[in-house]
Amino acid sequence: MPNSVINLTADRYFSAILALLAAIFFVVIGGKADPGSAGNLSASTYPRIILSVIILISIYLAFKPTNAHASKAKLSLPGIVSILLMAIYIALLEPIGFFILTPILLILLPLLAGFRSYRWILISVLCVTLTIYGVFVLVLNIPLPPGLLGD
Repeated sequence: MPNSVINLTADRYFSAILALLAAIFFVVIGGKADPGSAGNLSASTYPRIILSVIILISIYLAFKPTNAHASKAKLSLPGIVSILLMAIYIALLEPIGFFILTPILLILLPLLAGFRSYRWILISVLCVTLTIYGVFVLVLNIPLPPGLLGD
């Protein structure tokens, strides 16, 4: 007999919270219209599409039926710390700057995941940071937040 009762496991809580956050962002982004946008497309169109997909998938995951033998998901401390680090990164990116915070974050995340090849961590940090710089500043001509390093 299938289990029709919704088990309140950690993954269901997470998907419900994710759907709520995505809905909040969807509403907030709606007020950010691009003054020079042509037609119906604006700078908020793509993020709103992505947020809509996140909301739909999160709702599906929150209410999908599970069997009686499904294992209970456990909250992972490194996962929670990673999410908190990303939130701190976003909050401090403007005042501290891209070139200070990004390498720190890119070093901490693999260490948090248990990766201990320090040479490869440093190589990947340099490659990712320089690639992001190249794409945004050199190709797209979009400045990155300088923060403490000034203009």
